Amino acid sequence: MMKKQYECLQMGLELRKNLIELKQQLQNEESKRELLELLAGDYSLFMELLQNSEPKVRKNTALILGKLGQDEHAVILYHAYERERQLFVKSDYLKALMELDCSALQTQLEQRLIQLEQYHPTEEEEKHIREELLSLRKLAEKNVVHRKHCFQGYEHTWEVILTTGKKYQQITAEQIEEGRVTILKSGVRVKTSHLRPILRIPTYRELLLPLNIRKVPADPKEAARALAASNLLELLYKAHKTEDTFYFRLGLQGNSSLEQRGAFIKKCGYALEQETAGKLKNSPSDYEVEIRLAQNQDGQFLPLLKLYTFKENRFSYRKYTVASSIRPQQAALIVRLARPYMQEDAQILDPFCGVGTMLIERERVCPAKVMYGVDIFGEAIAKAKENTKLAGREVYYINRDFFEFTHKYTFDEIITDMPERGKKSKSEQDALYAAFFEKASKVLAAHGQIIMYSNEMNFVKKQIRLQKEFTLLREYSMDEKENYYLFIIRKC
Repeated sequence: MMKKQYECLQMGLELRKNLIELKQQLQNEESKRELLELLAGDYSLFMELLQNSEPKVRKNTALILGKLGQDEHAVILYHAYERERQLFVKSDYLKALMELDCSALQTQLEQRLIQLEQYHPTEEEEKHIREELLSLRKLAEKNVVHRKHCFQGYEHTWEVILTTGKKYQQITAEQIEEGRVTILKSGVRVKTSHLRPILRIPTYRELLLPLNIRKVPADPKEAARALAASNLLELLYKAHKTEDTFYFRLGLQGNSSLEQRGAFIKKCGYALEQETAGKLKNSPSDYEVEIRLAQNQDGQFLPLLKLYTFKENRFSYRKYTVASSIRPQQAALIVRLARPYMQEDAQILDPFCGVGTMLIERERVCPAKVMYGVDIFGEAIAKAKENTKLAGREVYYINRDFFEFTHKYTFDEIITDMPERGKKSKSEQDALYAAFFEKASKVLAAHGQIIMYSNEMNFVKKQIRLQKEFTLLREYSMDEKENYYLFIIRKC
């Protein structure tokens, strides 16, 4: 197939079609080797096609040369990029160059980047210039390590929003010792000069900084102007004690489609670079700042700032995770809600312990006598041991199926995040819960308790009805959609 396409190209037949098919086949390493053997070092055909009168022929030729990975073509491709007059093609030359060693072109790339950052395109040019700029920046900074900023503003007074969801804002508010606290619809607003203790609170989801404007227009360019005129840069300079360039991404929350959000983010991000004269640079994959725009009912946006420059230590023990790991913020909330039902110096068991998060967070609020973690997944157990060591706790971990687990004494408490259904059928999940309660009856002491986080309310309630020795003491809805629940269950 590849030889036939190459021969068609040599004869000038259906150039665009055959180039596209050739490019697609080069996703495969074996096809790449086949074409390189076929060419035997003779790239003259592709050199000719780079100067073809049809822009899409030039584009696909450049991408093929990039995929072939021959570094000697870097200078040739860059000169073709410089000659190119069709804006919609130029970013493809840069994508091709990303596949090659361009270190000899570093000076030219940096100079071109400066030119493009200072260029003010017409409305018709903007989309293509924006795409070229992002590709050029990625290429020019390919081997450049951005200076990483570190938050330096701990001595200042800050107004921050701690997001919590709509149900348990008070749990987080009660842990704030200094500052003026306001309960919001989905979080807590705090004005404080004691930021470090705030950063140690485990139950909030995110820490965000509000700007001095409450609304940003729905038009991307007007939004960029409003953001640039706000105290956005002032906050960044205050927080980091520098007036450096900051790399940012835009995050958009609202009801618009994925396509609409993408278009807005691209236009607004580019416009914000221009409005701030390059003090902010849009970098969707390598950033330290997220500008969060949350859409209101009127279509405008509430602007918030998220910094990735804090030294985040509240879950520093949690170095290792698996796909099914519970979020530590959720585990922290669970144990605080369940605290009134816990007893100190209890013997604790987590039968589906994962990487140990639930047990570690439980120990933070109520000291245990001894803790056991059981999990059938060996990787999770290995990671749990490492996390627990980092947390400075002691847990006995056992790599075993809970339903085969035995112990010489019973436990005062089971605390666990129940396995999700995944690919199991409804009947299989029902059977899992039946087996769990049966096993729990054997390993729990009289008047022992189960602290269970689950998204299977019906199965839990069914087993409590069927197995009379268990009593439901309390249930908490744990999310806005009421999919997940915390159950406090006592064995009679």
